[in-house]
Amino acid sequence: MTSRRSTALLALGLVLIAACTAPPPRVPMQRGHSPITGELRGSEFPTALSPLIVSTFEPTIPFAASNGKFIATYELNLRNMTSLMLTPTRVEVRSPAGVVLYTLDTAQIPPALALPSARSGVTGIGDGQIAMLFMTLEFATRAEIPDRLENRVTVTAPGFPPEGVTSKSVAVTVSDATVPVLGPPLVPGSGYIAADSCCDSVRHRRAGLSVDNGFWFAQRFAVDWEQLDARGRTVTGDDPDDPSDYTIYGKQAIAATDGTVVKVIDGLPDQEPGELPAGISLDKADGNSVIVAIEDGLYMLYAHMQAGSLRVEEGQRIARGDPIGLVGNSGNSSVPHLHFHVMDGASPVESEGVPYVIDSFTVTGQIASTQALDQLENTTQPLPVQPTPSDGAHRDQYPLDRVVVSFPRA
Repeated sequence: MTSRRSTALLALGLVLIAACTAPPPRVPMQRGHSPITGELRGSEFPTALSPLIVSTFEPTIPFAASNGKFIATYELNLRNMTSLMLTPTRVEVRSPAGVVLYTLDTAQIPPALALPSARSGVTGIGDGQIAMLFMTLEFATRAEIPDRLENRVTVTAPGFPPEGVTSKSVAVTVSDATVPVLGPPLVPGSGYIAADSCCDSVRHRRAGLSVDNGFWFAQRFAVDWEQLDARGRTVTGDDPDDPSDYTIYGKQAIAATDGTVVKVIDGLPDQEPGELPAGISLDKADGNSVIVAIEDGLYMLYAHMQAGSLRVEEGQRIARGDPIGLVGNSGNSSVPHLHFHVMDGASPVESEGVPYVIDSFTVTGQIASTQALDQLENTTQPLPVQPTPSDGAHRDQYPLDRVVVSFPRA
């Protein structure tokens, strides 16, 4: 399937995950004896062989979302240490006190499980393979989230007991970091679509990149901002092949908060909408783009803008609301949009994406599905927008995938 947009070479996503996984523990063996199976007994510290090694990545940083929940999302690395095909059958998350907070069953695991060749729909982990499990837990209040989330994964395979084998509990730390509160990244207006936002969309949330012997999720909380016109179309003109006929094209991107510009790329042409460009290099994937350093060692990325429209330069101090540039279709992009995300480093690929909230916006509905957005965003047809329980005014929340929002005037 052809993706419609990206800020990096998506073909690199989820490649060489093994670079981020610690080597498996060595199993003691005695010279001349058969390989050990089952449990090792007769020592002070009994242990058991593990067909599946589970490990974690970053701590999770909870954030307030536009559905009224507090979300903790994170990744688990699953490494098959056998020559068998392992089928995950249950995932269980508990609090440190042992309270079950969240479970996934056999039917719910595949949509959350990914391999380098497939970002979703994985049912088994083959001989020596490493898969990644994307976990998203929702809580009614921030106070309900414990300081650790204990994860256990059960797998089955030929010859295993009927109930399968369950991994040792692996804890994900829940960070108490303060989530940045930002303004909107675009001028006041209505019909803005938070396309490919966290946490169900696979394009950003699962766009891990293997770069310089490291593995990064810079786009973990990225949003591709598109826009509907008064008739519910992303293409306002009559030519979907012309970037300027798109509703979002030429809209002014603005500083979401005060900061210092640390990187500017300009001079790259708009792409023809409809498909991703072939052979684009990693350094040009973001197109005409701006990186802004903000408080607490964080950075904002604005990508895919029009050549010659950038209003800032490196080293410039900017204030919330200042113009950044005009929305375009440069770089690795197939539809005009503003890609925006916050990260913990100045590199748009060698950094970790961190959550943020927008201080004021109004939800006016949600695109019915990612499939509908894919099918209709490069056409002159209206997109199906459905009302949601979260319609209305929001403060200090993160806009979730496919919600349609209005940004008010200050």
